[in-house]
Amino acid sequence: MTAVEQEPSAGLGVDQQKLCVLGLMALLLTVATLSGLPFAESAPFLPDPVLPWWALACGYLVTESFVLHIQVRREAHTLSLSEMPLVLGLFFATPTDLFAGRLLASIITIAVIRRSPPLKSFFNMALGLMEIGVALAIFHLLAPESGGAGPLSWLAAYAGALTADALSALAVGVVIALHEGGLDIRATLRESILQPMPSVAVTTALLAVTSLSASLVSAALLLPFGGLLLMSFRAYASLAERHLNLERLYRFSEAVSNGPEIDDVMSNVLVQAKELLRSEHASAAFLAPDGRSVTRIRLGAGGRLIRTEEEPGLDDEWVVQHVVHDGKPLLLPRNTTDPAARRCLAAWGLHEAVVVPLNGRTGTGGLLAVGDRLGVIRTFEHDDVLLLETVANHAGVALRNSELIGRLRYDALHDALTGLPNRTDLQHRLSEALEDVAAGRAPGAAVMILDLDEFKAVNDTLGHHQGDQLLVEVAARLSAAVGRAGTVARLGGDEFAVLVTGTADEDRVLRIGRRVLRSLEQPIALEGLEVEIGASVGVALAPAHASDPAVLLKRADLAMYDAKSSTRSLRLYEPELHTDSPRRLTLVSELRAALQDGAVQVHVQPKARLRTGEVVGVEALVRWEHPELGWVPPDEFVPVAERSGLIGLLTSRVLDASLAACAEWRESGRDLGIAVNLSARSLQDADLVEEVDRLLRRHGVPADRLTLEVTEGSVMADPARAVALLHQLRDLGVRLSVDDFGTGYSSLSYLQRLPVQEVKIDRSFITGLGKESENLAIVRAIIDLGRHLGLEVVAEGVEDAATQDLLTSMNCDLVQGWHLARPMPTDDLLGWLAARSGTRSHGGLRAV
Repeated sequence: MTAVEQEPSAGLGVDQQKLCVLGLMALLLTVATLSGLPFAESAPFLPDPVLPWWALACGYLVTESFVLHIQVRREAHTLSLSEMPLVLGLFFATPTDLFAGRLLASIITIAVIRRSPPLKSFFNMALGLMEIGVALAIFHLLAPESGGAGPLSWLAAYAGALTADALSALAVGVVIALHEGGLDIRATLRESILQPMPSVAVTTALLAVTSLSASLVSAALLLPFGGLLLMSFRAYASLAERHLNLERLYRFSEAVSNGPEIDDVMSNVLVQAKELLRSEHASAAFLAPDGRSVTRIRLGAGGRLIRTEEEPGLDDEWVVQHVVHDGKPLLLPRNTTDPAARRCLAAWGLHEAVVVPLNGRTGTGGLLAVGDRLGVIRTFEHDDVLLLETVANHAGVALRNSELIGRLRYDALHDALTGLPNRTDLQHRLSEALEDVAAGRAPGAAVMILDLDEFKAVNDTLGHHQGDQLLVEVAARLSAAVGRAGTVARLGGDEFAVLVTGTADEDRVLRIGRRVLRSLEQPIALEGLEVEIGASVGVALAPAHASDPAVLLKRADLAMYDAKSSTRSLRLYEPELHTDSPRRLTLVSELRAALQDGAVQVHVQPKARLRTGEVVGVEALVRWEHPELGWVPPDEFVPVAERSGLIGLLTSRVLDASLAACAEWRESGRDLGIAVNLSARSLQDADLVEEVDRLLRRHGVPADRLTLEVTEGSVMADPARAVALLHQLRDLGVRLSVDDFGTGYSSLSYLQRLPVQEVKIDRSFITGLGKESENLAIVRAIIDLGRHLGLEVVAEGVEDAATQDLLTSMNCDLVQGWHLARPMPTDDLLGWLAARSGTRSHGGLRAV
């Protein structure tokens, strides 16, 4: 006979499933009634011996106690030798006694032995009654009327018992289909017919019928033989289950050994543990070293791992003490009477569970648990504990191996000193990012190369150990500065890289670069000394500059070396950075000719006081109109001048033209100051002070009308020499200004040491000031800092009235930008001022 116990699954809803099962039960009872009722008053087929209903009930109870459980998907099938009392009842009992014995045995089995839920109990009861009715009908229709135990009656018994068993298997298949779908009637009937146990049971029962009908004394032989048969069947069932478990365990070992990743191993462990133990749930838990938290891992939809972390409860502590600390397994069977076990099961929402230790690299630190066996025929037993312990041992070895593999992989892709990704990992990430760009999955990517300044001096002075400590601190600062915006890597030595993915926004990438540089502003304490460390950063963008990883890295490297040689700190790649660029070689010779011929011009951009609107000065901006190339950007030809040694001549030409224009404006009654930018190379020129003094006297311009602007990076190239030179210029009476303030790496630490009267907020902070709260805070901080230090603050890059109003509310002193005026030739300034005088209004920047 076949019985079934199943749990609800996919397919119909639970209520619909119950209605269908109830309908099937009604059909089974109808078949039992219609097939068995015509023979209800029949006498036993053989008159002697007569088996009463209680004897049949005992026979059914014995055979139901020796069963073979087979798990199919979510259903537990029970194969028993119940065909034996059925066949004996067909020959030696009345149909009424056969029904009564079967019904009583079913009630006792369900209530005492299996304790199934009501719906499943009634279904199996109806299934048993249907088998009795069908077997009776077929047996009485086929057996000879003359009676007697012979071939025809044997055939009738075979037909009745096996047909009933086939219909029972079909009914079970229908129930499975309601829960799982996919009923295969032919396969179900074929498996039922080919199953050897029912035939063995019928044959054995017919042997007993033949013996008993010949002599009742043969019962003395039949009883031991029946006992041996039941014991053999039970041994076969146990052996079959062990063989199945070994096969599953082998598959489990293969599955966990094929997943080198810890997540893959953990997923395989939980999936295979569910299958091996035929359970509804499987999970693992790992106790933190301090015991204050438990990480639980379970399978979610689609086999996805779900992790939760929480504080252990009282019930968890009981389990942890037994399983983790004591290293003992826990068996929590269904209907356990242990109060602690019942509390744990209730807290976990389970009916039964097995929990075993899960050993990691440092010993027992976790546990593996399965809960709620599929079907309710059996609960977990001691053999299940041993099986799950075997699973946990395999899992522990696999997890330790995956941890080792993961550690080796990590070491291969990370820098041993700083823990940052190394060059290999960066190249992998960069290749993936550029593949996304090429496929259209990302708009772009950027890579920065950063090289520390004066790192060799730290190593030589303080030793390699302190140099390593400095690199570790730099790595931490860079990682904090970049955050989630990108990936920081160490390429080797004092060279780092930053990869920014998913963006082609040049301004955003440059802001990250400036943030990186600012992170190195504060000194680093080494052996009681505060060490100033700076850096040069080169930036290359994809796809704008290259789409190949090696080429993009090379171009970021070129930009970095340009930043280091020009002391600009941050440099975006440009094609002209290639030393073998034909355009660059051409520009050198043509720039020299332009300087000699006076073709390099000076344009000016006015600066005005925010409170009064008065234009108090201008900034000199160098311009070069090439006869063939048109206007060449200063960012292109100024670096050419620096590398070719023309920067001194360029600076002199700009100073000369600027002071000449200033003198002309003074003669026209406009006492305006003019600001000129100095390059890093100019600050290293010992003749600069003398040249400035000579030009001031030549044009008769007071020294305080000239402002010389320097950047933080240009001062940091050689701080001692630059500060000394700035003091000499200040002694001449020249005003000094820090240009692009806030973008360097020494803003706060060096500002007080510089003899300056003014700071200019970099335009990158002013652009979009009303939209970015971070920039707003920086600008306000710079203005407050300037006020406390007694410095005038200039905001350059003001392009709209909203920005102007924000700066006014923050008490900024001066503004410069397109909202006031665009750069213009020096000859056009007086006309522009006259036009402004004619449109003077009630204040602000509209008044002169």
